[in-house]
Amino acid sequence: MNHFSEMSTAHERASSKAVFYNYLNAVQILRKKGLLDEVYQIIAEIDKVDHKKIQYLFKQNGWEIEHIIHPQVRWAWDAYKDNVPVSIELSLIDAVHRDLLRLLLWSHENKVDAVVYITSTFKEPKFKNVKRDLEIFRPIFDVPVLLIGLHD
Repeated sequence: MNHFSEMSTAHERASSKAVFYNYLNAVQILRKKGLLDEVYQIIAEIDKVDHKKIQYLFKQNGWEIEHIIHPQVRWAWDAYKDNVPVSIELSLIDAVHRDLLRLLLWSHENKVDAVVYITSTFKEPKFKNVKRDLEIFRPIFDVPVLLIGLHD
């Protein structure tokens, strides 16, 4: 199987597990960094929507876990590699808004090229609500996001 076929297969398998939203060309940035196929493969491997299990899959693929956001506090990204943080948010829409503010700080400090944001389609914060809020904040939020909504 050639590399393109492997990528297509990973994307197809991931698409059966989740929906995706490409905000501000995050897909193109992740592809250029060589991380897009890796993210699709991780999503394809998810067998349960569970924060720790998803985080472990990123760790198995060489992503740093619990990457500190700011030295004065204990905030951390769930996973991180090559200026791409990953946030797995399966509890509150308010936590999403906190993450967006933290991403604005990182954008201001030139520490982020794109973000992978993982949520679900069936419980808060629902994919559709995070997508809606990204659009509401579009005038001020300039960080490319690959939003992923996992199915039950």
